[in-house]
Amino acid sequence: MRVALVGAGAIGRTHVDAVLHTGGVTLAGVADPFDAGAHLAAQSGAVHYRDHRALIDAERPDAAIIATPNELHVPQALDFVEAGIPVLVEKPIAGSLDEARRLVAASESRGVPVLVGHHRRYHPVMVRAKEIIASGELGRIVAASATYFLAKPDDYFDIPWHRTPGAGGTFLINLIHEIDLLRHLIGEVTAVSAMSSSAVRGLDVEDTGAVSFAFASGALGSLVISDAVAGPWSWDLTAGDSPRFPAHGVESHRIGGTEASLTVPTLELWRHDGPREWTTEMHPVRQHVAASSPYAEQLRHFADVVSGRAEPLVSGREGAQNLAVLDAIVTAAQTGATVEVIPV
Repeated sequence: MRVALVGAGAIGRTHVDAVLHTGGVTLAGVADPFDAGAHLAAQSGAVHYRDHRALIDAERPDAAIIATPNELHVPQALDFVEAGIPVLVEKPIAGSLDEARRLVAASESRGVPVLVGHHRRYHPVMVRAKEIIASGELGRIVAASATYFLAKPDDYFDIPWHRTPGAGGTFLINLIHEIDLLRHLIGEVTAVSAMSSSAVRGLDVEDTGAVSFAFASGALGSLVISDAVAGPWSWDLTAGDSPRFPAHGVESHRIGGTEASLTVPTLELWRHDGPREWTTEMHPVRQHVAASSPYAEQLRHFADVVSGRAEPLVSGREGAQNLAVLDAIVTAAQTGATVEVIPV
């Protein structure tokens, strides 16, 4: 599969590394208006284009990965879809739910696959966690608790879109992954309540938020998220799925069931040593999985979708539903009300 990359930022470089180290996939070209794109293309042995439409015309790739700022995702993806070229769009799928619906409609009407880069679903820990929950080993899922604590450096916000409402902020950049993970493991979110704060940095985008989730199954969940905390309790700083971040041996998510509970990504399965009651001691049993790159696994899956061997694990419609949950969270934080999540 000849795959093109649009966007030569940090996540774009991660995708190129996956392409260069995955069998059966080659880099068809790099599109980016800045010199960083030319440098990445030269390093990777590919041709550089200042515009993605010039790449489409010159290379006619089999597929494309779009790793540009959020507001460019849909217009760029539409150009590829209209050319009949499947795309993997980095999360979030769009800057707004209306834009997401537009891309989903184009994808489905033309029969051109659109995948969304929620790479966590391909992580071996997530694959195993999904298997454990689906097996019924936890019993009925009652509750989930998640934490996303890390500290972004000050110069992260020198990039304008990182501090621009509707494009940046920890909700749109980071919370969208948490939403996808919880939906994947527990099921559809039906309602949310939330609070947000920008007190630490004073920017126009939030740096901290607290969210409550209601799931269709009757389970409830809570999440506190902040990119201004000196702490390791987040997927990014525990799972080891990106070489950019150190991995710490603590959990970021807890899934509670009537028979047992599970931590992620540490994969500790907690059960009572005797009767299932609070006076009985509990001990964890660690689950073990073979290490693999979720970006490489995502890329292999993308190749299978392009070749017709698989259906998208995270389709455009799935990405749009994540955005619908996020929209409800933003509304809940602004109004103080519990907000229903409308199915896409």
